[in-house]
Amino acid sequence: MAMTEQEQKALRSYCAFLLKEYGFQFSPNDPVIPALYIIHREMQMNNQRNKVIADKVNDAASKLNLQSFHFNVPGEAWKYQVGIAVKWFLFSLILVMLISLCVWAWSLSDKVQQADEILNSSKQIRELLLRMKTDKDGYYFIDFKEASGNSVLNFSEYDKINQKTIRIYLGKDHD
Repeated sequence: MAMTEQEQKALRSYCAFLLKEYGFQFSPNDPVIPALYIIHREMQMNNQRNKVIADKVNDAASKLNLQSFHFNVPGEAWKYQVGIAVKWFLFSLILVMLISLCVWAWSLSDKVQQADEILNSSKQIRELLLRMKTDKDGYYFIDFKEASGNSVLNFSEYDKINQKTIRIYLGKDHD
């Protein structure tokens, strides 16, 4: 599709006018003007596309709810960083205190269970300790009697299971 002489002249005049606005001096008959016009139109379309893309990026960024901080006074950024450090320190301190409290409560309940076991077994241990004696070299020992019949006395009777094994009766668990 070829341009008529009149269209070419109008296009060159328009291009010369545009270039004059930007500070370039070309005559309307210069053969470079149509190429410059095409470049100008492409740049305009490119700027419009870039503006549409920038608007979409700005729209997406506004949906992200980003916070921007402007530090205009010297030392302001340092104070901001100190504030963040204090916040994390306090959060960590509260977390450590909570964990310590849980461990302390657990240890108390565990010690109560241990004390309960000691109290429950203390009667049998006391009987066993009363039967403990020392020999002339200072070694502790306990003497046991051979079982007689079906009666079983705590710590004083045993059964000979085989030649190498002896079962000592410690008592019955009281539930």
